[in-house]
Amino acid sequence: MKRSLMECICLAFALCLTLAGQVSSQDQKQVLQEKVAAFKQATAENQKALHQYTWVEDTQLSLKGEVKSTKIESCRYGPDGKVQKTPLSAPPEKKQMRGLKKKIVEKKTDEMKDYMERVVSLIQRYVPPQPELIKADVAGGNASFSPQGPGAIQLQFKNFVKSGDLVSFTLDTAAKAIRQVKVDTYLDDADKDKVALAVDYLTLPDGTNYASSKTLDVAAKKIVVAITAKNFQKLAQ
Repeated sequence: MKRSLMECICLAFALCLTLAGQVSSQDQKQVLQEKVAAFKQATAENQKALHQYTWVEDTQLSLKGEVKSTKIESCRYGPDGKVQKTPLSAPPEKKQMRGLKKKIVEKKTDEMKDYMERVVSLIQRYVPPQPELIKADVAGGNASFSPQGPGAIQLQFKNFVKSGDLVSFTLDTAAKAIRQVKVDTYLDDADKDKVALAVDYLTLPDGTNYASSKTLDVAAKKIVVAITAKNFQKLAQ
């Protein structure tokens, strides 16, 4: 069974505290277990609440600082638990090309598509984080946590999937919610193939937590994909 993002983060939180020596007595361990259980329950309830909403996602792809495509989609969870998306904007018109120019463009497009598929595949190794990688990072001394103001902590993992990468999670411990996820990694070369992902979370009036914005920065290709979620509306009961 796949673990949710928060379940994995709770595991990391527990492991970091244990490693830091802050869980030395049976009472402290019990408190920690209760906090982790509370996070898991809150996450499950939050996910259930999201299934009661529809929302709109704006996806913007930029190349070398210039917006190349924009799409708007209506989103909702389907019976299978996966997000279903319905286009609200017309697809961009394709320019008619012929001969050699057409072949060159098609080749570049295919190369870019293959590169971006590799990027997406890489990011999926980080989010949600694999429990065994969390355990390995903690055991290897590559995991740490620090306060981020009242009621918030940040978990950091170095050398998580690749040597030199960094993953961080900012948690609102009071609200039992994720506030931000950041990934800094690379495909083949740490200097030439940098890839960064930033996900920010907000809270709806009823307390439901959601990913409000996602930004994928592929520096080697000068590509930025920005996704914004908005206009959340509850489904009619």
